[in-house]
Amino acid sequence: MDKGKLNIALISPKGEFLCKNREFAEFVTTSREMRTILHFWNGIGVALPTIAALTPDIHAVTVIDENREEIDFDQPYDIVGITAMTQQANRAYEISAEFRRRGCHVAIGGIHASVKSDEVIKHADTVFIGEAEYTWPCFVDDFMKGFPGSVYDQERYPAVDITKSPLPRYDLLAKYKYPVVYIQTTRGCPHDCEFCVASNIYGKRYKHKNVSQVLEEVREVKKYWQLAQIGFADDNMFVNRKFSEALVEAFKDLNFSWFAVCDIEVATSEKFLANLHASGCRTLLIGLESVLESNVQSLNKDQWKAKRFRRYGEYIERIQRNGIGVYGSFIIGFDADNDQTIGKTIDFINHHNLLGTQITILTPFPGSRLRERLEKENRILHNDWKWYTVWNAVIRHPFFAPEQLETNLLKIYRAVYNEDSNNRRSRYFRKICEKLVS
Repeated sequence: MDKGKLNIALISPKGEFLCKNREFAEFVTTSREMRTILHFWNGIGVALPTIAALTPDIHAVTVIDENREEIDFDQPYDIVGITAMTQQANRAYEISAEFRRRGCHVAIGGIHASVKSDEVIKHADTVFIGEAEYTWPCFVDDFMKGFPGSVYDQERYPAVDITKSPLPRYDLLAKYKYPVVYIQTTRGCPHDCEFCVASNIYGKRYKHKNVSQVLEEVREVKKYWQLAQIGFADDNMFVNRKFSEALVEAFKDLNFSWFAVCDIEVATSEKFLANLHASGCRTLLIGLESVLESNVQSLNKDQWKAKRFRRYGEYIERIQRNGIGVYGSFIIGFDADNDQTIGKTIDFINHHNLLGTQITILTPFPGSRLRERLEKENRILHNDWKWYTVWNAVIRHPFFAPEQLETNLLKIYRAVYNEDSNNRRSRYFRKICEKLVS
């Protein structure tokens, strides 16, 4: 390397996003109606452009999305940083091995590294646990001094204030023609669902950037992707309603289309829903989780979702009549699920005219309370991370064999993503749009 200057690659490994069930994978890739859900699976998160922004300007940084381009392992990188979710972990280890064989120093962070650091350090020179606003700059400084650490844990540093986080380096991703580009406005979620890992990464403390900061990021994204939709990569965007109202009001002047992930509580304010639509929000992905009340009762220690379960239909109708489509997220594989659950899920989705739906199989991700419980019950089939796609079964269910869970998943998708269902939803939303513009 040049004296005082590092050549750094930041890599997002190719993901195992499609179900490994051949029949299901064929349906996903050939169905015209399924293209809508694949739309939301494009692009990468905000971690790498944020890490790039935390790197001193003197160093050369390249961001590589392996879903978009092949990795050139012969490039003379001094540091290779990899971020990986659980289903990307195996590929992250392969990439790491190739670069380490060539003498590169490899650092791995992200969700999987944060909860499985003992495993990850076997495949890397350095592992990062938790947020990186403090740890990455310290690592780069240590590397320049010649003694990089093996583990950088956010818990050993002051709490991260994301109002001080830098503008992500979206310019380094501009080479990719993403249909969706992601921005993060908040971190954390107070609901602590049994299957979720977010609370172990960010804690239950909910924090947000300031409005001007987010507006700057939106403008930066639109500078490079004028036609792309913006997705907000928050676990639950509208928990702090005062901040949310101020942010949404400011969005009205920017004239852009966006979607977000939130909880069903968003439906409790007609005024806020009207402002969401006026600001350009057209889709909300909401974790409804199940059509069985007994399933949602076990999700949160405080019964948060169970207390709202019986108003799901009312809330969905209220959100969608304001011109915002609901993408309902459901999970099959809860203990109470049986043959009747599959039909009830199909009926619920079609009856309430959901704009779209994301159905997954209950997956015991490392770091979740679900995993702790199923490990005690000896119900986890294996730890081969490439199968942790959320569309493959890796658990023992009381009523369904693993292949039955995957077959039922396909059954639901076929029932709600077909030409007839698509036409019916189109007619439903056409009427809503006509009322909104009349």
